[in-house]
Amino acid sequence: MYFGGMAAPTSRDRRVPVLSLALLATPTSLSANSATTAIPDLARELQVSVADATWTATAFGWAAVVGTPLTAGLLRSRGPRVAVLVNAALVLLGTLLVALAPTLLVLLVGRAAQAAGGGGLVTLAIGLAATPRRTGAITAGVGLVGAFGPLAGSTLSEFSWRVALCLSLLALLAVPAVLRRLPEHHDPVGTSAGDSVGLVLVLGLASALVLVPRFPVAGLASGAAMGVLLARNVTLRPEGFVPRKVLRSHAFRVAATAACALSTAYFAVLYTVPLLLRAQWSSDRIGMITLIALAAGSTASLLATRYASRLGPVIMTAGAVGAALPLITTWPSAVAAATGFAVFAATAGMAWYAGVLGRATPSADRPAALGLLTLCYQLGGAFGPALATLLIS
Repeated sequence: MYFGGMAAPTSRDRRVPVLSLALLATPTSLSANSATTAIPDLARELQVSVADATWTATAFGWAAVVGTPLTAGLLRSRGPRVAVLVNAALVLLGTLLVALAPTLLVLLVGRAAQAAGGGGLVTLAIGLAATPRRTGAITAGVGLVGAFGPLAGSTLSEFSWRVALCLSLLALLAVPAVLRRLPEHHDPVGTSAGDSVGLVLVLGLASALVLVPRFPVAGLASGAAMGVLLARNVTLRPEGFVPRKVLRSHAFRVAATAACALSTAYFAVLYTVPLLLRAQWSSDRIGMITLIALAAGSTASLLATRYASRLGPVIMTAGAVGAALPLITTWPSAVAAATGFAVFAATAGMAWYAGVLGRATPSADRPAALGLLTLCYQLGGAFGPALATLLIS
């Protein structure tokens, strides 16, 4: 295959080890979820309201989405080696700011830098995986490790909430092993490498969509404007940052729609289920059962993507079951099980459709297609909580 315009190593001895790729990707989900239980402590120390403190979660989610197109641009213009180094530097800088932040504003900048770098590292790990099995190991690892985020946040916050928000730093442990397997030199990929207008428009569209849950009118209006401008740019530059061939591909449209839908359903269920169970179970029991369900679903995803050859119908069925259970039953165990079905569908779906898309896309367009697919998946992290709010209210 080709990655970022240069022939990526395809022999088994030249591939980046899958454990290194998993370590590169998983700390971002761990860090994102650890904030859910650290917010009260940081609000108290920084002397802000809990509502204001939740902007740390919003900043992290927005920047993780933005990191994907930025990394895609780096891949095509400078290659995977530079992309790894830049994203690792962002994670390091962001973590230093989080560790030392005297105010909420500095903390927000730090969390955004962490997330932009972390989101880029997730994109790189998926792009370097090369096979559905290896991609499945990475996405399942993201779900499994992320499941421990709230527990890690509450445990580490007893020492300091800053430690709980510095878990992104663990990704840097994988950087040396990844760099050893990447090519030293890179040739830019055609005209797409210089399409700065396309990159800016994708960043603007992604940002607008992420803001829709908090600012619906402004988010939708700006998103529509960015969408129109991006469509015009694609017409003027069909080989640009968003290749027209990719958008016209049936495989891409199916994969992107499925990835976004499954991710949205997963995050909606993740936020809805604990609220539905509050009247029947204690908080400790809800947390433990949710952890077990997420771990079981992520493990099943890892096994399925490794050993199953035809997963499409299974993934969509699991996604439908996960979304439907909280709506059709009040039985606590069934409602709790929805998180397991949802995380299985989202993580296995990302791996499965990334493989389908990779096989259906010409090698020159593959980095762009996989980057846009990852972006669609990450947008579910913004849409899901908003949907959960609508369902609960």
